[in-house]
Amino acid sequence: MSTILITRLRDGDDSCFKDIYELYHFKVFCFVKKYAAQQTDAEDITQNVFIHLWKYRKKIDPSVELDSVLFKSCKQEISKWYKKQNRIFSIEDSQLIKELDSPEETEINISSKLEKIEHLLQQIPERRRKIFTLHKFDEMSYKEIAEEMGMSQTAVANQISKTLQYLKKNSVKNHELYWFALVFINHYQSINSFHEF
Repeated sequence: MSTILITRLRDGDDSCFKDIYELYHFKVFCFVKKYAAQQTDAEDITQNVFIHLWKYRKKIDPSVELDSVLFKSCKQEISKWYKKQNRIFSIEDSQLIKELDSPEETEINISSKLEKIEHLLQQIPERRRKIFTLHKFDEMSYKEIAEEMGMSQTAVANQISKTLQYLKKNSVKNHELYWFALVFINHYQSINSFHEF
């Protein structure tokens, strides 16, 4: 399906572009929102991602997955936005910019990192994994998670802390979790829906 969509897009098919926009807009917006807290900024960057897609549609390789194309465009547009802000970056921001601009940060390297994160998260207990994904990927507060899971906020905080320590011990950085959230958002929607136990 991805190949067909890219081929139609390269040919200038307006209806195809609308289909892609409807299919991927929410996913792209959720990812961008991780880096641009203001709603208007996130919307602007998201629009720029799709404008970029249309502008350079003829250069897209049909053999490349559409997710990958949008993923690369997201990196470029977020990087442009951060630099345009002309603000003092935090250490995490600076690391993000460094990775976004690094020529060594190829799709293969990124895919390898994301596969590693998925593998690591699969190694922790299901209940702890659900708590972590609700907080990190669904942006629920400790209080909201505690109410949903039927446990104290202290217990929630403890479970999240344990997971973060585990990931840090295995050299996973915060911004890599954000990339992971984009690529595996559909996967985690299914994980978050499993029954309480």
